[in-house]
Amino acid sequence: MKYKKIYGMAFLLCLGIAALAQETPDGYNPFVPANLDDPAKLPETPVVESSYHRYSVEGDINYEEASTFVWYVENGTLGTYDPATDTWTPAAGTNPLGDGSYLELAGDANNASEIWVRWNDGTGGNYGYIAVYERSFDNCIIADQITGYKHVIQVPPEIWFLVGTRDECADQEYAVTVQFNELQSNSYPYTFVYTYPDMDGTFNYQEVVIEETDLDASLQYTFDLPGVQDLDVAIDEEYTIGIDYLRDNFGSTGKIAPLGPTHGQFPEITITILHLPQTGDMTMD
Repeated sequence: MKYKKIYGMAFLLCLGIAALAQETPDGYNPFVPANLDDPAKLPETPVVESSYHRYSVEGDINYEEASTFVWYVENGTLGTYDPATDTWTPAAGTNPLGDGSYLELAGDANNASEIWVRWNDGTGGNYGYIAVYERSFDNCIIADQITGYKHVIQVPPEIWFLVGTRDECADQEYAVTVQFNELQSNSYPYTFVYTYPDMDGTFNYQEVVIEETDLDASLQYTFDLPGVQDLDVAIDEEYTIGIDYLRDNFGSTGKIAPLGPTHGQFPEITITILHLPQTGDMTMD
């Protein structure tokens, strides 16, 4: 009777181990809500729509053969990103799975793996998921074991001019103000590029890096521009000051004047340079 109890306990223990560690069954998919929404497996943290983030995972270092890492994403796109050249390359070999897509990658020399994700345009206000599990060279897994992040996807930053037209005298410096919106404290610095007429009327590009301390309480930023020379003393001249783009520290693409002029948001300013008085010499009788 004593041995029967021992054998029975050993049998139950084996069943328990088999329930945790097993060979990968056909159609295995741990990327289900019960796992993806488990904060112990996927802690929640924010990202911004259209931003790029790199994710990495370390596999079992005791394996002599590299594992396979199965990556999964929802509301994002898997690929590679080069920040130096701002080049995004979507990953080849992805396949649809549930509400997202997955990609299998072999571990590197250290049995680790990494992937970039670009969080999709138009997903602000939704959740995004990035998760991965390891499958050994011998096709072994731990059932339902995944690691990753559940992201609240935030809307991208916004920028616009406060006015659409203005007049300035020739040869006179002037200040221009831009308004920002939907800025996130973890996404600084922001960078925007604008075009403006130089002193000789030719257009220049200027890049501005914005730290949180550069903005006033209303999230406005004011900068000075050089006065345009009185190139044609007979007429006033028109030029355009425009915003080319806005990006955050993770490459998220900002929206320029998303609501338009009817809501006081202008993507450009038409500036009229007023010619100076051409006063003649005084005469005397």
